[in-house]
Amino acid sequence: MVTVLLLPLLLLAAEGMATNTISLNGQWIVSSGDISVPGTVPGSMYTALIASGRIGDPYFRMNDKEYGWIGDRDWAYTRTFQVTADTLAYPRVVLVCEGFDTVATVTVNNQTVGTSMNMFVRYVYDIKQALVVGQNSITVQFQSATGYVKQVASSLPYDILPTCVPPQYHGACGANLIRKTQCSFSWDWGPSFPTQGIWRDIYIQAYNTAVIRDVTSETSKNADGTWHLKVDIFMETIAQLPVHGQLEVKLYPTSVTSSKQVNLVKQNDSVSFNINIPKSAAIDEWWPNGYGNQSLYDLYVFYTDSLGTMNNKKIRIGFRTVELVQDYVSVNKSLGRTFYFRINGRPIFLKGSNWIPADSFLERVTRDRVYNYLKSAADVHMNTLRVWGGGIYEMDIFYEIADELGIMLWQDFMFACAMYPTHPAFIDSVKQEVTYQVRRMKHHPSIIVLSGNNENEKALVQDWYGTGVNFTLYKADYLKLYIDTVRSIVMAEDTSRPFLASSPSNGVETQAEGWVANAPYDTHYGDIHEYKYLTPFYDPSVLRIPRMCSEYGLQSYPSLEGLEPVYNDTDVDYWSDLNDYRNHHPFGNVEMMAEAIQYVNLPNCPDRKQRFSDLIYVTQIDHAVGMRTWSEHYRRWQNRLDSDGQGNTMGALYWMLADIWQAPTWASIEYGGKWKMLHYYAANFFAPTIISPTMDGDFLDVYIVMDELPVKETRQDDTYQLIFKPKTNPRPFSIFDLNTWGNPPASHTRATGPPSEFDGTLYIEMYSWNSFTALKSWSVPFTMNTTAQSVFRADIDTMVQSAQCTRRSTCFLVLHFGDRVAGPSTWYTLSTFSGAQGLEKAKLQISNLRASTVQNQFTFTLTSDKIAPFVWLEAIGVKGRFSDNGFLMYQPNMTLTYLAWEAVDVNKLTAALTVKSLMDVYY
Repeated sequence: MVTVLLLPLLLLAAEGMATNTISLNGQWIVSSGDISVPGTVPGSMYTALIASGRIGDPYFRMNDKEYGWIGDRDWAYTRTFQVTADTLAYPRVVLVCEGFDTVATVTVNNQTVGTSMNMFVRYVYDIKQALVVGQNSITVQFQSATGYVKQVASSLPYDILPTCVPPQYHGACGANLIRKTQCSFSWDWGPSFPTQGIWRDIYIQAYNTAVIRDVTSETSKNADGTWHLKVDIFMETIAQLPVHGQLEVKLYPTSVTSSKQVNLVKQNDSVSFNINIPKSAAIDEWWPNGYGNQSLYDLYVFYTDSLGTMNNKKIRIGFRTVELVQDYVSVNKSLGRTFYFRINGRPIFLKGSNWIPADSFLERVTRDRVYNYLKSAADVHMNTLRVWGGGIYEMDIFYEIADELGIMLWQDFMFACAMYPTHPAFIDSVKQEVTYQVRRMKHHPSIIVLSGNNENEKALVQDWYGTGVNFTLYKADYLKLYIDTVRSIVMAEDTSRPFLASSPSNGVETQAEGWVANAPYDTHYGDIHEYKYLTPFYDPSVLRIPRMCSEYGLQSYPSLEGLEPVYNDTDVDYWSDLNDYRNHHPFGNVEMMAEAIQYVNLPNCPDRKQRFSDLIYVTQIDHAVGMRTWSEHYRRWQNRLDSDGQGNTMGALYWMLADIWQAPTWASIEYGGKWKMLHYYAANFFAPTIISPTMDGDFLDVYIVMDELPVKETRQDDTYQLIFKPKTNPRPFSIFDLNTWGNPPASHTRATGPPSEFDGTLYIEMYSWNSFTALKSWSVPFTMNTTAQSVFRADIDTMVQSAQCTRRSTCFLVLHFGDRVAGPSTWYTLSTFSGAQGLEKAKLQISNLRASTVQNQFTFTLTSDKIAPFVWLEAIGVKGRFSDNGFLMYQPNMTLTYLAWEAVDVNKLTAALTVKSLMDVYY
C-alpha cells in the first residue's frame, strides 16, 4: 500500500507507463500561397508572421485594417515527426488536438484523419493506420474564418442577425456563424484579428487498453455536516469490446481513498465514485477572497488495466457549496425576488468586474500576465469576475489562479450580442462544445454560476438587430440553442452550481415566462446591465436600483505611456484621425468630453502633446469618480427596499477589468497591466468596510457598509483595526432590511439569530479648498446592526453655515472613524470641480525614496503646499503599482509605497517618478 505522502512520487513514476505521448508543440511551417514562415505551436499565423519579420506590430496605428488580408487568406500548418515501432505496436494511436482555430482539415501522410469546426472543442482522431515507422508528416489546412462565414451566410434560409458589426468597430462580419472567439471579428473595445492556428496543445497518444480523458468533481454537504465528494471519470478505450481494470481515487493530503473494479463496455465510457468523507479528514472549506482561506486539495485518479499498466490524472479541487437565492421579497409576491449567492451558507455581495481575453493573440497570454491581472483584482478586494461570453472559455491557468486567489467566476458560454444558427451541424457542434467545456471546468471551486449567453435574451426582446420582424422565428432559435441544447447538457453534466439562461436575465422569473421574459432587465429580478452616457455620472439619483448589476461602466483613455508605442507623433492629439479610429464605441471621444465638462474644466495647455496627456488624465478622473458613485450606490442598497420594491442589491461587477489592446475602453487595467485611476479607486469602494456619503436632495446621508459585521474596534499604537467575526461562524448575517427583523415576511429565508452589532464613532470634518486646517468637525456615535446602514443625516446647508464655510462650492468633507490613515476614510465634495472655488495650483514634491524590507517595494514621502485633488503618480518605464493614487491630498505630507513588478533600483525609480494634480492641467 502506497502511503499518502508518496503520492506525488507515484504520480511521476506512473507517467507514460500505459501510454506513449509525442508532443507536436513547437516549430511548424505556416504557409499561404507564396508565404512560408516558421511558426510556433500553440500559436497563430499572425504571431508567426511577426516573428519572421513579415509584418510589424499588429496593434500599431491602423494595422488591424492594414493587415486585413491576413485573416482573409487560408493558412496551413505543416511539420514532420518521428514514430518508432514501439509506438505503432500499441493497439490504439490517436492525435489529440486541444484546440484548433477554427475550420480545418487534418491530414497525416496525405491521409485525411479528421476535421475541425469549433475552436472550443477537443478533437481526438484515430491515426494509427496513417502512420509509418520513421518520419511522418502532418498538415492542418485552415480555412479563413471570414471566407467560411460568407459561405455559411449564403446557404442559410434567413439572416442570422446581426449580419455585421457596426462600422465604427472596423471589423469583420459573421462572427455569430462560426464557433470561434466572437471578439476576434472586433468589438467596441477591441480590434479585428480573425486568427487561424493551433491555439492549444497537440500531441500523439498511444495506449494499450484505456486512458483517462477527463475527471470531474462535485462537493456537497451531508446532513451531519460532513462532506460528500462525487467524482466522475471519463474513459476512452481501444474498441467496442469490454475492458477490465481498476480505478482508484485519492484525496491528498488526506487519507481518503476509494477504489473499484470496472468494466468499460463502450469506447467512451464513464465511472462514478460517491465518497462520504469522514469528519476525521478535517476538510477545510474554500472561501472567496476576503472571507477566509482558499483551501485546495489534490485529487488523484489512477487506472490500472488487466495488463498491469497504469495511467493517471490529477485535478485540484475545493470544498464549498453554492446557492443562488431567489426568494420572494414580499408575502403577496408583488415586489419581485431576491437574487444573491450564498457560499458555504453565507450571503456574499459580489464585488468585481468583467473579464475579456487578455490579447487578440492568445498564445501571447502567459501565466505571469494572467496572475498579474487576477492578483490586481484580488488586491483591490474583488471577489468575483464575470467571464464574458464573447471571448473564450479561458485557459486552465486562468481557472487555477482564480481558485488560488479566491476570485469567484460567473462563467458565460461563448455566445454574445447576437442571434445564432440552429441548423443540425451547428447544434451538434455546440453539444460537443458544452459537454467538453463543462467537464473541463467543473472541478474548479471558483466557478459559481454558468450563464447561457451574454445579452441575447435582452437583445431579442428589445429588437436590437431587427428580430422583431420575425420574433417567433428568432425566439424559437433562442430556445432551441440555449434551453433545449445548452441547458439540457448542463443539467445532465453539472448540478453543483446554478445555471442562468442569459445575462442579464430575470432568473427564475425568466424561466416562469417561458425562458424569454417580457422585460429581462427588470430591477425586481435577476441581474441587469446598466450604461448611462452623458448623464451626471457623479450623481447616484440617475441610477436604477437592481438586485444585482453584472455590467456597468464608462470609458477612459489609457496612459500616454501606454499609447506611445502604437501611435505616431502626429497621432498624439485627442481629435486626431487615429484617435477617432481607435475608439470603436460610436461617438465615444465626444461622449467622454461631454461627460468631463459636467464635472471639471477641460485642460487648456497650448502644447498639443501635453494637452492630450492632460485630457487622458481627465477621462480617467471621470471614469474613477463614476464607477465609485455607481459601486457605492449598489453597496448601499444591499439590505433595504424602496417603496417600489427595488433594492436588496447584492452584486456590482463593473465593465471591465483589463484591456485587449491599447485604446480607449471601459477597462480599469491597461493592456500590459498598468492600473488606471479607476483601479486604485476600486481598492477603496470595494474595501471590506467603507464610509459612503451621498446627497438626498439637500440632505447629506452617510452610510457605512461592511462585508460582515465586526466584533469590536481596537486601537493600538495609533493603529486602527476592526476585528471581524471568525469566517467559520455558522451564523450568517441577514441581507434584508433590519426593519423587518422579528416579523419577516413569510417568504424571507433567514439565518437563525439576530444580526450582530458594532458600536463606533464617525468623524466628519469640513475643509475649505484653500486650507489644510479643518473648519469644523462632528463626532457621530453610531450602532451598526446590519451590513449597510445610514448612520448620519443632516441638512448640508446647515452644516455649511455651522462650519462658517462661505458656500458649498468652497468646501468639502473628510469622513473617517478611527485613525484617518489606517482606518476607513473617504472624502466628499459639495460641488463639481468645475464649480469649486478656492483651489490653487499645488507644489507637489517626492522625497526620501528608499527600499523597504519587502522585495521590490519602495517607500517615499509626498509633500504639498496646497490641497491637491486627484493626485496622480506615475513611474514611467517601471512596471508596478502605488499604495494609493488619484487621491485628494488634504494634508501637507503623506507616506506612500511603490511595489515594482520587476527588479529596479532606487536611482532608476527616482528618475521614473512623476506627480501632478488637477490644477496642473490649467495654464
